[in-house]
Amino acid sequence: MLSKKLLHFTLAMLLLPVLTIAQNTTGNISGSVKADNGEILVGANITVLHVPTGTVYNTQTRKSGLFDVSNVQPGGPYAVTVSYVNYQSEKREDIYVALGDVVRVDVILSSKIDKLKDVTVSTTKRGSDLSVRGGTQTIIGRDKLDNLPTVGRNVQDFLRFTPTAKFVGGNGDLAGVSIAGQNNRFNSLYIDGAVNNDQFGLSASGTNGGQTGVGPISIDAVDQFQVMVSPFDASIGNFTGGGINATTKGGTNNVTGTVYSFMQNENLSGKTPTGAKDKAVKLNPFTAQTIGGSVGGAFIKNKLFYFVNFESIENERPQPFDISGYRGASGKADIDNLVNFVKTKYGYDVGGYQDNAASTSAKRLATKIDWNINKMNKFSLSYRYNETNSYSTSASSSSRVNFYNNGVLYPNKTNSLSAELKTAFKNGASNKMLFTYTDVVDDRNPIGDPFPRVTILDGTGGQMIFGSEEFSTANLLKQRNINFLDYFKFNINKNAFTVGIDYELSKSYNVFIRQNFGSYQFGSLSDFLTEKAPIRYDRSFSLLDQTTGDITKAAASFYTGRGSAFVNDEFRYSDNLTFNFGIRADYTKFLSTPIEDMYFNFYTPRIYDFNGARSGSIPDPKISISPRVGFTYKMPEENITVRGGFGMFTGRVPLVWPGGVFNNNGQSVGGLSLFTASDIAKYGIKFRPNPLGQYTAADLGLSTAAAKGQMDLIAKDFRLPKIFRASLAIDKKLQDNWSITVEGSISKNINEIYYRRLDIQKPVGQLSGPDNRYIYDLKRIGYPASQGITAGSNPYTGVFLLENQRYYGRSGFAYNFTASIDKSWTDGFSFNAFYTYGTSFVTHEPTSSQNNSQWRYMETVNGRNDVQRSRSDFDLGHRVSAFIAKKFTYAKGALASTFSLVYNGQSGNPFSYVYATGPVRDQGTSETNDLIFIPTADQIKGMTFVTNSSYPLTAAQQAQALEDYIAQDNYLSKNRGKYAERNGARLPFTNIIDVKFVQDFNVKLNNKKYQFQLTYDIFNFTNMLNRNWGRTYFMSNDQFALVKYQGATGSTTPSYSFNPIANNTPWGISSSTTPSYSARWVSQLGLRFKF
Repeated sequence: MLSKKLLHFTLAMLLLPVLTIAQNTTGNISGSVKADNGEILVGANITVLHVPTGTVYNTQTRKSGLFDVSNVQPGGPYAVTVSYVNYQSEKREDIYVALGDVVRVDVILSSKIDKLKDVTVSTTKRGSDLSVRGGTQTIIGRDKLDNLPTVGRNVQDFLRFTPTAKFVGGNGDLAGVSIAGQNNRFNSLYIDGAVNNDQFGLSASGTNGGQTGVGPISIDAVDQFQVMVSPFDASIGNFTGGGINATTKGGTNNVTGTVYSFMQNENLSGKTPTGAKDKAVKLNPFTAQTIGGSVGGAFIKNKLFYFVNFESIENERPQPFDISGYRGASGKADIDNLVNFVKTKYGYDVGGYQDNAASTSAKRLATKIDWNINKMNKFSLSYRYNETNSYSTSASSSSRVNFYNNGVLYPNKTNSLSAELKTAFKNGASNKMLFTYTDVVDDRNPIGDPFPRVTILDGTGGQMIFGSEEFSTANLLKQRNINFLDYFKFNINKNAFTVGIDYELSKSYNVFIRQNFGSYQFGSLSDFLTEKAPIRYDRSFSLLDQTTGDITKAAASFYTGRGSAFVNDEFRYSDNLTFNFGIRADYTKFLSTPIEDMYFNFYTPRIYDFNGARSGSIPDPKISISPRVGFTYKMPEENITVRGGFGMFTGRVPLVWPGGVFNNNGQSVGGLSLFTASDIAKYGIKFRPNPLGQYTAADLGLSTAAAKGQMDLIAKDFRLPKIFRASLAIDKKLQDNWSITVEGSISKNINEIYYRRLDIQKPVGQLSGPDNRYIYDLKRIGYPASQGITAGSNPYTGVFLLENQRYYGRSGFAYNFTASIDKSWTDGFSFNAFYTYGTSFVTHEPTSSQNNSQWRYMETVNGRNDVQRSRSDFDLGHRVSAFIAKKFTYAKGALASTFSLVYNGQSGNPFSYVYATGPVRDQGTSETNDLIFIPTADQIKGMTFVTNSSYPLTAAQQAQALEDYIAQDNYLSKNRGKYAERNGARLPFTNIIDVKFVQDFNVKLNNKKYQFQLTYDIFNFTNMLNRNWGRTYFMSNDQFALVKYQGATGSTTPSYSFNPIANNTPWGISSSTTPSYSARWVSQLGLRFKF
């Protein structure tokens, strides 16, 4: 059956007229040749030499006088020699090619009558031609990789050089990166052309193995990065955020290498950045060390080259917590009493909570072979291997006490291979063939002994959580991805055409049974200690066997196929005006069929539009057409380039979203979800400490058929995310390699992701008063009696539909504006500064790996089936950045010192004001995702306030305290009498300076140069200067529960409670040691030897 589906997919792809590639691994050199009298010289000989390897490329000019040398190795230096009979030859030297870009070399030859000898012109590190295809991109070369401060030594440290980049939540030291206001999961990452973004979608950082907090490759193995935002070259695609390409280093004719070590400890980090200065303390003792080395050279000079990098990482990362900042009702004595109670009563050690140190052990290998087979053919083979074990613990915060043993163990193994054949033909045409293979295994497990998950609500703004992490109890992922592509480039006069073919086949195997050990929620600490009933109980289990854990038949196993198609024409209308016309087609198909739940299809009451979705079905493949137009116009006399374009871009979604139909199908994974007081009492739910003896359907008097678990569905006409994007830029080159750029871009979402829940009743009424939002009945839809299911009951824990936002006029958009000034690295000096403003709006914000969470964690007014367009979590706001590096060489070249500084000023993350326990009740009574109504002063006087042990102020005092808070809050005070907007408020602006110092000691022995290098990187140097500077702020889930909804009297009249907010600051100050987020300074000492 599968082979038949594969055949159908292959045939469908072959019917596409032309096919595509998205992975850049090379660059290009193009230009024109004319005589000094303006005559076009047809048939001029062009020889391009890659100086480090002796690699030679040959071509000739066409009838138009133009030439193209495609698929050259990024970097340099290159030398270009142009010759023509009876004309003086000319040689251009010191040319550097950026990854994925084009260097333009225009040559005017003089007659031999006028010249006595050939001409050699040495340029000053001539670089790319500012993207001849007109789009927005950032090139991060070795100059910045060597000089930017980095403590994490990962890709993200350098992606911040991209103006529209924003760091978002990640894992450990590895942050997620949003580009141009788009979801961080909508980026693509390629290393030597191989897919290295987490295609399944479990990693918040978006990279393979990203859950471990370790990047997919050592920075020491990377030669260049290319970050593309709006590439109007239609050969590039598969993302709607940013496309990130990285190429690894290769060997040269000279044997070169390096050995290095980097380390951190408590003495290289700052003291507690918050609280009283006399109580500030160092971090607990820890050690973080990276040791590695690289070597590259030639097996055969000018012919066969090698490069190897190996790196070992042993990191420990403290996560201190100051309990004085905890907003919950319990103090240290109460929490310690809880620890002792669980230990004594149940024999379980919950672990500590004041410093949940995380640790990581990793080994990374990167190798590469380059072979110049002959003048026409060049072959490259690269292989990368990562093995990581990460103990990822959740730090306690102002709103949550996390105990150590609710953390996660993330073991990961990743193998990635790329094989590339580049062929240059005599007529100037070229071909690139690329085969890649990636294999990833993530075997996620809870830390500590098995135990049920327990969440205790602790007053207004607090929670305490212990027990086995509820999403790790049965969690195993295996991914395999095979990709083959070939594209062909040829030239006709002024046109450079490219066509190609790209096939990708992925296999996913995923065990995921959440809350397999049971998950309990208690209304208070007292309820748990006195062994009262919980307010919520959830558990999932296999319906196909009786096992607990990873060894189960209930795994999702499926294949997906992807193909893309394009034709691209780079048309050089004149020497100064170039157009790029392209059109591409993207095609994705699930090659496996999910299990059908016939009961669901026959008996489900349809009070909502299912949009054609059925159990056991998957959307039919659809071809997405994306036309693009770009242009570049040069004004040589003014040194100005105007570039821009517009087009459509089709991306991909994490496979875990649509892949939910393969395990959450009513037949594979069952579940219980009890969240009303009546159900808890009806079934007599009490806490069971045995993780292997949790409640089953039989315990509740139900048949297995009555506990079908979650049902995931996909709309029949579902389409992959697609956006329209346009950009316009002006570049001005100044003297001495200075340049200025002003650039703007807009994006409009076309196929936007949207979720609805289909098993809840529609609203049953509205609240009374100014806040007249809709409210839901706690009862879900009932099913008819059949297969052991009681009439009126609901066998599903939730039914969730993945679809596209139906109304284009309501879909999201983004726009970005950047002004920058840049001085490329010359004479030991480099400078870059930019200002960016970006805003992003979206309807639905998919940021989870579970479809129920996608729906559940959206802040709304009238329920999550009525999500409105709002400011995105990825909204950039204002960003100001500056980078400066200066190298001083002295002692006759024996010594050199380099100082680098990076400043980043950034708008804070947007956040939402919500109720603590909301009135809408579309997901029970304990949710915190209902946006508040912001009352006026007169409306506060009419509100009913409830006093109890958690809210001791009188009603009048609560009303006055709420009035005082709203009046002083910048956002709330301007929006009184309205509902709070999702992400309407913002955390404070941050100002961070990072610095780097490099000291070189150069030694010459036997005419060879050796170098010892000492490096010192400091993240948040601002905090080192002053403990009150360099503040970074956070808020759990980007929301703040300002007011507690206490229920409705007379069914519709709301009542509330309010406690004053300490210092009127709803956010916390980060005490993390993660460099990207830390409010304390963190530094790293490095020692390196180069030969």
